[in-house]
Amino acid sequence: MDSRRNELGDYMHHEIGAGQDYQNFILGLAIEGFKDAAGRISGAVSGVSPESNLQGMKAMGAELSPRCYWAIADVFREAGLPEGCLNLIFHAPSDAPAIIDELVSHPDVKKVNFTGSSQVGSIIAETAGRHLKPVLMELGGKASAIVLPDADLDNAALHCAKGAFMNAGQICMSTERIIVHESIADDFHKALVVATRDHFGSKDSTPVLVTGASARRNRDLVADAMSKGATSLMTPKEQLGGLPETRMAPMLLKDVNKKMALYQTESFGPSVSLFTFKSEHEAVSLANDTNYGLSASVFIRDLGAAFRIGESLESGAVHINSMTVHDEYSLPHGGVKQSGFGRFNGYQGLDEFMYYKTITWME
Repeated sequence: MDSRRNELGDYMHHEIGAGQDYQNFILGLAIEGFKDAAGRISGAVSGVSPESNLQGMKAMGAELSPRCYWAIADVFREAGLPEGCLNLIFHAPSDAPAIIDELVSHPDVKKVNFTGSSQVGSIIAETAGRHLKPVLMELGGKASAIVLPDADLDNAALHCAKGAFMNAGQICMSTERIIVHESIADDFHKALVVATRDHFGSKDSTPVLVTGASARRNRDLVADAMSKGATSLMTPKEQLGGLPETRMAPMLLKDVNKKMALYQTESFGPSVSLFTFKSEHEAVSLANDTNYGLSASVFIRDLGAAFRIGESLESGAVHINSMTVHDEYSLPHGGVKQSGFGRFNGYQGLDEFMYYKTITWME
């Protein structure tokens, strides 16, 4: 501080106050549990009382997985969280616009937290912006995995298959693009087919999408790509018959280009686009050629090169020699570009529910 004025100063963390949380069906227990815990630890509590006065943390459960959110709220209740500190709201999708506007505009709500699609996140952020409410957003993704010539191909293939098809690709960090050096492309593709068939190729392990509409949307994306020149490394099981409407065989597509909707669209399903590259610069450019930036992977033995590539990727996280579907709970997690802003996990996740108050004094 200014010694000429004999002035001292310090700062303190202060809870931000009432928080509002919107969720979808994805990983409800994990996502909601960690974010609610961060809010509780920081002291940020808010909610809706029977008289419509906001008092405790309010979370809006997803209509497709309501019991997950009920279970989380019940855990907090059993742990002794005071009544009114966490309130869970369920509503019909058609009522969402009115409810969101009412809650975001309420003077007691100090921050809005949303996990879901970039499209819905934009709508919620616009509503919050009209009321000058800060937002924390974890939105969509189009994660890329880059496979370099010296990579362990079997390990890379396994992690790419799991990253693309676990949870049927219905997770924002899902691997949607695999970018492979042309010198190893054929060998890697063979290893990827083996890994995919081993883990997702049987009738019982074929990916299941949350609704028939989601499956149809993904089939349409794949059909559009194939009609414009994309080719599949595997025979779709749908052609063999016998799969329910919500099941969709894993799709490994080559020759995907910018004319296809799949090139930029987050599929949120069990399909992955395969690309090849000649130079490191080309690989990074391909990976960054998307509106999203949540997660990425680099498969390589040279860690120095891995860190160099990682620093060039426009992504909130880069995982070296492991799949894109990963967030370390002790480290900050979040995206850039249309994948959102703000961070969960680590002390940075606590900071999202706090603000800094500076205090100075004269002696």
